[in-house]
Amino acid sequence: MAEQLGVSCRRCYQLYHQYLRACARRQQARWTPEASGGNHRPAWLPAVQELLRKLLSARPPASYSFAASEVHRRLGRKLARAQVRRWAHQHDLAVHTRPARPKAPVKRWQRQAIGELWQLDASPHPWFPGSPLQYPLLDLIDDCSRVITGARLYERELLLSYFDLLPVAFTEHGLPLALYVDCHSLFLAPMPFRNSESLDG
Repeated sequence: MAEQLGVSCRRCYQLYHQYLRACARRQQARWTPEASGGNHRPAWLPAVQELLRKLLSARPPASYSFAASEVHRRLGRKLARAQVRRWAHQHDLAVHTRPARPKAPVKRWQRQAIGELWQLDASPHPWFPGSPLQYPLLDLIDDCSRVITGARLYERELLLSYFDLLPVAFTEHGLPLALYVDCHSLFLAPMPFRNSESLDG
């Protein structure tokens, strides 16, 4: 219907609404469509169109919001993002694809067998309400099944704390093939490794 009348869909709905309102008043026989107000929007200056064409043709192209902001900053003309998008589609400058994002770092996949790797970690936290002290929670979790094989709260993260936690977990669940630990000084060698020449010397 809108194509046959040569009007937009919005104008077609407006005419239909006016006609139904006349029918409700029993005045449909005398109803005539009102004249449209027409397009009173001021034409964009050539400088505005030139700037939009430059921004949207860049590699990578600027976003519609950024282009509208630059037009307002440089030329003092306020444009909405939707107006820039509509103009870009009319002039074959639409941004169809977003800039490629960098790939995420490689994820360490979980182990495929139970007992192949246990993760050992300490989580300091003020566990008790009203106490500012942060007690470390030492916990062990199987990397494949995600089963917690050991967890206990200690006053401090000491070597004796691990000596107390690990034997109980090993007795109940067996020995894992490997333990995955953090960079705590307890798990590091007290002296850096040296090559054979320095040891011979």
